[in-house]
Amino acid sequence: MLEIIKQLALDVAENGADFCIGMVTAESPLTIRLEEGLELTEEFLVLTENVLEWEETGTIRINGGDWNSYRMKQDRRLRTGEAVALLRAADGQQYLVLGRVRKEG
Repeated sequence: MLEIIKQLALDVAENGADFCIGMVTAESPLTIRLEEGLELTEEFLVLTENVLEWEETGTIRINGGDWNSYRMKQDRRLRTGEAVALLRAADGQQYLVLGRVRKEG
């Protein structure tokens, strides 16, 4: 996945990219509908950690005491009805899902 993000960054630097807003229409398989009506399926989406489920493990020491192990799970998966910000690569084949957006006001 890191290689895909690097390639997207290079595409943006060389050719520019389009910022767009989409709406999650299905969770599994993930489908996002852009404002202009185009529906994107998982094969066209590159997801950041902001919109994934992930787990972290490590050790922590509190107030100078003993080291303790911890395991933290974050479920940030996108849900139906959420609005998301995306960057479209210049070739239009890949979309980087940056994260959730809220239209307030």
